[in-house]
Amino acid sequence: MSNKFISVIIPTYKDWNRLALCISALNEQSYNQAFFEIIIVNNYTADKVPANYFLPSNCKVITEGKPGSYAARNTGIALSTGEILAFTDSDCIPEREWIANAVRFLEADIECTRLAGRINLYYHSKKLTGAELYEKVYAFNQDLYVNQDGTSVTGNMFSYRLAFDTVGLFKEDLMSGGDYEWSVRARDAGFKIKYADDVVVNHPARHTMAELIKKAKRVGGGQAGLDTPPPGDKLKPMLRLVYDLRPPVRSIKLIATKGKGMHIMQMVFVFYIRYYLSVITAREKFMVSIGRSARRS
Repeated sequence: MSNKFISVIIPTYKDWNRLALCISALNEQSYNQAFFEIIIVNNYTADKVPANYFLPSNCKVITEGKPGSYAARNTGIALSTGEILAFTDSDCIPEREWIANAVRFLEADIECTRLAGRINLYYHSKKLTGAELYEKVYAFNQDLYVNQDGTSVTGNMFSYRLAFDTVGLFKEDLMSGGDYEWSVRARDAGFKIKYADDVVVNHPARHTMAELIKKAKRVGGGQAGLDTPPPGDKLKPMLRLVYDLRPPVRSIKLIATKGKGMHIMQMVFVFYIRYYLSVITAREKFMVSIGRSARRS
């Protein structure tokens, strides 16, 4: 087994219950605990670690008061020691071979410096809600992110530290999209990424429309932060709003591919949700572009 040292970095925001499941799964990893550390970054200073909370011997909790998961991740990176950095979220449950399979993949492919793993969704019940049908199609398509853009979400991402040392840390003022922005910088600097189907974490699908709407607003704010217009320029945000309000017709192919097993009316409903959420995202993006603060949740 490899003896590369891994730093697992997990931001958390008032989410101790779900984080406990994540920590428990990390404690059961097949990878030798002597060769990885778990760094939990609490992003809400008033929310202390609960009494009698289980923390393995290779796990520590630190605090970052600046709001945002990317600010929290940057703090975790600064205090980490691993040659390889592993990122997941407090609501993710890594499978037992998560670290071992990632390290094995990176060691076998010397050109690969970044790795995107699979994110499996699980549901409240066998009968999926409209929100869960939407998630089944659109949530965490890591293979597509890698193949189309050379990017990965931080829910399941590994990277050699060298990539961060070279291109810098996450853009920590973003409330959403910081993983995409960093991935593009790393890609453009020549740090190659691959997708590994056996590097797996499990994640709960969003169950309600309210959860999808909350995310859509957060994404809109993040997109605004990636393309900030000059001060006082409202024409560019307005033109961008008009462009973003187009019906998402290119989604039809993805719905047909990822929505296997759905009947036609479910697919139509998923398309409707996609359009509805794209309008919410576009509006939030416009509002943040003209001066409103981005939402963190």
